[in-house]
Amino acid sequence: MSSTEWQSAKAEMSDWSLQGQLAWQLTLAIGMLFGGLFFVLDVLVDRNLYDRLDQFLAARAEAFSAQIVEHDPEELRKLLPAYDLAGHAEFFALFDSDNQLRLASVNSGSGALSLPAASTSSQFYDTPLPDGHDGRAIVLRLQQGREPMGDWRLVLATERESWDRTERTVHGVLLGGILLAIGFTVLICLWLLRKAFDGMRMEGERLSRLRSDDDVLAQTGHLPRELIPYATAVRNSLQRLMHSAERERRFSRNIAHEMRTPIAEIRTSAEHALAVGDAPALRSGLEAALAANARMERGIQALLALARYESGQLAPAPDPLDLAALLRQQVSSLGQAEGFDGAQRFALELPAPVWIHSDVGMLERILTNLLHNAHEYGDAEERVRISIDTTAGSYTLCVRNRAHELNAGDVVHFGERYWRGHGEDADASHAGLGLALAMAMADALGLTLEFALEGDAVVARLGPFAAL
Repeated sequence: MSSTEWQSAKAEMSDWSLQGQLAWQLTLAIGMLFGGLFFVLDVLVDRNLYDRLDQFLAARAEAFSAQIVEHDPEELRKLLPAYDLAGHAEFFALFDSDNQLRLASVNSGSGALSLPAASTSSQFYDTPLPDGHDGRAIVLRLQQGREPMGDWRLVLATERESWDRTERTVHGVLLGGILLAIGFTVLICLWLLRKAFDGMRMEGERLSRLRSDDDVLAQTGHLPRELIPYATAVRNSLQRLMHSAERERRFSRNIAHEMRTPIAEIRTSAEHALAVGDAPALRSGLEAALAANARMERGIQALLALARYESGQLAPAPDPLDLAALLRQQVSSLGQAEGFDGAQRFALELPAPVWIHSDVGMLERILTNLLHNAHEYGDAEERVRISIDTTAGSYTLCVRNRAHELNAGDVVHFGERYWRGHGEDADASHAGLGLALAMAMADALGLTLEFALEGDAVVARLGPFAAL
């Protein structure tokens, strides 16, 4: 089978309707159920109807036999004038012990009733009547007192066509009622199915209008309880796809933003160096191009790391660690770097060992970013104070530095990409991605990184860390 034929066959196999399948399955099931009900009712009605006919024949035969044993057969004709009427619905015949007909009803004419092929003391059977109609008969062995009457037998029959008509009428009524019940039940089921699938259609329309910031659980009241987990899973998947697409669009915009200025700088430096042509100009142009390239490389690396953390590609690998020792190590490393003085610039107000469970590498990068920003953008004459607050079995790291040039409106923008504060135009050496990356890593660790302006000091709070 070719690929095209396989795809066509697959499309045909998948082109089916759940509503249509449920409709015909319900119709079949209801039809079988009501068909079985019709069969049971038909058997019960027939049995009850002909039981009543047999009871009627038995009562008539008992009464008739009582008259026979008390009278001579020839005198019996005078006592039964009703059987002399032509067209009467009842017939009788009296047979002796030799199976010879001794007496028959006058309305039997020349064709009297006959005995069944094998008879017992009391037996019902169907037989044609002397007038040509269908009848129901009983054969009854006669007794005189407690002794048999010489093994004489009475055959009493009545027309059953009226009973058959009644049976057919009952059958018709039952069949019509069953068919109407099937039709109405199927229509009701189809209507209920349509109503049940209205929620799915509404959900499809809502999903087509779903935005990435919509609340997944806020619009499930129109769905039955059984479909809410499915709809929630679909919405979560769609929202993840939307977030992923939004991250890709944001990443593309950020890459374009990050590369635009360095590329322009490289081009300007190269054009200037080529225009001047001397060695110092060429060297200056190359140095400017290398600096712009390095800044562009740092920005792209930060964007890639930010995208990986936001998409969950880089999962934390938590280990037990001492947060106080890690802070002392970070301050010591920064103090040895060019432009930092750890002994004088940072004031550590740390308790005894603070054991937590976290990813060491990610936490180091967050702390380095916070301490570096506090040192660079805080007032030079004020020390950066680092402390750990303990509340209800958890820890919160606080980094406090005085920054009189910042206001509450500036703090709101902390963590936004490419926001460089008041030095955005002059300080082109920074990509403006450090705090955004720190916030993304904190979120990946299950922590919250918040900034607040308290008086003239900026306070960064990272936590809560669960105590071990």
